[in-house]
Amino acid sequence: MSYSNRIFMYGPVALLLTIAILYSVFWRVQADTLAARLNRANGGELIPGVSFSFAQETVGGFPFRLDVLLTGVSFVYHSGGAELDWRSDRIAMHRLSYNSGQFIFEADGMQSFTWTAGQDSRPITVSLMPDAARASALLSGGRLVRVDLDIWRPRGKEQNAQQPEVEFSADRAQFHALARRNDTLDLVLQIDNARAGAAAAPALSQAAFSLIDCRATIDRAGSLLGVENGTEAVAGALQQWRAQQGTIDVTSLAVNWPDTRANLRGKLTLDSDDHLSGNLRGEQIGEKNNTHDIQLEFSNGTAKFAGAASRANP
Repeated sequence: MSYSNRIFMYGPVALLLTIAILYSVFWRVQADTLAARLNRANGGELIPGVSFSFAQETVGGFPFRLDVLLTGVSFVYHSGGAELDWRSDRIAMHRLSYNSGQFIFEADGMQSFTWTAGQDSRPITVSLMPDAARASALLSGGRLVRVDLDIWRPRGKEQNAQQPEVEFSADRAQFHALARRNDTLDLVLQIDNARAGAAAAPALSQAAFSLIDCRATIDRAGSLLGVENGTEAVAGALQQWRAQQGTIDVTSLAVNWPDTRANLRGKLTLDSDDHLSGNLRGEQIGEKNNTHDIQLEFSNGTAKFAGAASRANP
């Protein structure tokens, strides 16, 4: 066999081996770079006012993905004397090795959220155990343009030293956010078959919602750009949004109870304590097609329904 014939025989094999070796090196560089960035961020601030830490990390997913598993994860948000602490048993992050703009996240095990309103306030703890919790984030041009969160069968409880323990559950909870080019941010929140009530109370006395579906648009969304790229604290961005008279236009809030339903709409904003403020108005329709006006009032960190006299539809 001549030397030229051997080139045609072994050349493609050698080329494939070279490509495989180069891609393996490329994947290893990507994995090591990601691991190094995580280790540098461990114990520091992701954005001003939000610290991040984890106990252990592993990176895998060769050849086409980068799979990161973090255990003992903690996110702590500080704003003045207030503090929010989110702790997770395990969080996994997935990314295609050749696409750095899209991330998939999974949370596993117990998720606990502890909120302390101030130095003299007692903490409120919410413990959540979902069957599955997945999220995705899409980056474009260095900006976060889309976030999707899907939680299956969340169940948990709220513990507050000043009030009885509250239990809650749902079949599914979804949240979606999409940034538009006209300086707005579209939001969708949907919760299916939610129940909540005092842990010591009978199940029949718990509040039950067969559906909660909210569609809203935030204007002046450019004020939040500093939070998206990690250069500005959340409190500062919200203050700037308020100063620009930003509003949340709730185009539809559907609330379905087992025997009645309501649909509300209106505009909300944030007060100086970053609590929702404003009224949503609409109609509530009962089993016998009776309708009455209803409004949902947001004030001082609380929300309550208020209704008017009912009227029968023809």
